[in-house]
Amino acid sequence: MNLDGIDVSWVRGQLVRFVAETKPTGASSGNVITARTHPACGRDQAIIMVEVIRPILDRLYPQWRSENGLNQYDEFRQERDASKRLLARLDTATEVAAKLGAGDSSPRITAASLHALIWQAAQAQWATEHRHEAVLAAAKAVNSHLQTKIGRRDVSEADLVRQAFSDKPPESGKQRLRFNSVADEQTRKSLRQGVMEFGAGCFGAIRNPLGHLPNDELELDEQTALERLAALSLLARWIDEADIESV
Repeated sequence: MNLDGIDVSWVRGQLVRFVAETKPTGASSGNVITARTHPACGRDQAIIMVEVIRPILDRLYPQWRSENGLNQYDEFRQERDASKRLLARLDTATEVAAKLGAGDSSPRITAASLHALIWQAAQAQWATEHRHEAVLAAAKAVNSHLQTKIGRRDVSEADLVRQAFSDKPPESGKQRLRFNSVADEQTRKSLRQGVMEFGAGCFGAIRNPLGHLPNDELELDEQTALERLAALSLLARWIDEADIESV
């Protein structure tokens, strides 16, 4: 759990309050949760509070939805159970780290720190552990981003990248992307060529297999999926940095 930049005291306070104030009341005899059960703070207040809790869980406990079940009679049970689990992890993080040793101290990036377009597209599917769908959504988002930037809807994906970064001069209806801020001509040419090949490769090796392989061959482990999202993020940043060249 990466706590860099996190106000842990504030997070803990929000979680503790939510757990306490959404505790179900009005249970039938024997503490059985029924349709008449409601959160102690009232449903209106619980709805307000849960809008703070969900982003906390998304950031620090991405698997919270899949690991905590819904309850038809207890509307906020899933978030409350997830909050309890996260509190336990926060409270024991220092002790667990000390007992397990220093571990890997190498630099890390998080999915949320990737290009905003990538994580925005992937987040919903990632939260339900459909990682291949998350990567596919991110690839589609990059394709749409590039189409919008150069005003093309007649081509897509690898062909779109090759045409956008082609060394051919722009034509009517075919804008090109260039890195005019790079002063050295050879470096500028190399960067354009490299981004063109990298982008086409991303669609050929990342996006296309996800769209063509049978469902039972699609599932990606977390590390593999993150690496693919990082590649798409890099492509999206290069697209942002490139200048449009028109006739």
